Amino acid sequence: MDKTKDVCVLRKEDFFRPNENMHIQKSDDFPDYIGIPHKHEYIEVVYVVSGRAVHEIDGKKYNVKRGDLFIVNMNTTHVFYSEKSETDPFVAYDLMFTPEFFDSSMSGYHSLEVLNNSFMFHSLFSERKELPPYFSVSGSEYTMFGELFNKIYLEHKGCQKGYREIIRAYLVQLIITIFRLDEDKIKNVGNMRNKQIVSFIIDYINENYDTQLSVNKMAQMVYLNPDYLGRIFKSMTGMSISLMIQKVRVAEVCKLLTTTKKSVSEIAVACGFDDMKFFYTVFKKHMGVLPGYYRKNTREDK
Repeated sequence: MDKTKDVCVLRKEDFFRPNENMHIQKSDDFPDYIGIPHKHEYIEVVYVVSGRAVHEIDGKKYNVKRGDLFIVNMNTTHVFYSEKSETDPFVAYDLMFTPEFFDSSMSGYHSLEVLNNSFMFHSLFSERKELPPYFSVSGSEYTMFGELFNKIYLEHKGCQKGYREIIRAYLVQLIITIFRLDEDKIKNVGNMRNKQIVSFIIDYINENYDTQLSVNKMAQMVYLNPDYLGRIFKSMTGMSISLMIQKVRVAEVCKLLTTTKKSVSEIAVACGFDDMKFFYTVFKKHMGVLPGYYRKNTREDK
């Protein structure tokens, strides 16, 4: 272990057994490192099984609790500050490894992301430049991660014949699960953004149905290609943007037909229809009858 400007640099030989490229321990096995800023020449995956702490990674602080998982790449300064609790002490699994544990060709690489280039993981997931340092899991995911870390811990401690191969298999499962979590997180963020976009478009249509609406203009407003916007909108509403515009306009036409004495043509124009032939076709398609018949049979003052 070296110390440079109050940051400890942990070497493989400080923890790893000779000729091994992985090590696992529990934080309470080596409590001296709690509260000590350090970095290391291996990748570390930390999984919290109990207690609370503050985890600082390159100056950014995270409030840590049970079920939190952190990825700490090589040469990344981090430190845990545990919160004292007699009933629920801070305990975490510290899983350390170098990429060549999976693939000898990965020697010299410094981050978990590069495992995408390994033959074990290549083509399973899209290439990513950077994984987030923090995941939070609960429920069945918490149980699954806990079981995986415990199995790796027991195999490493027991050193029975073939333990390296079993650990490698468990670690492959662990890494793939982390990649899946990352993809799910990206997908969830994308879905939330798409919902916000669709909600904005619907609100815009409701507020501007009486004007000449343009899908191209709406796409520019949300900085998307019109075709892509159309696909997002249809996937989330089940209809095209043009059909949504028609439905909103026809609904307003129906309201005016039953509450005013304006002519059908006046109402059509007021609701954004400037082609009467098209208007009658659209109204009949949505309502099953023509506007005059609808008005005659649904007026509030008939």
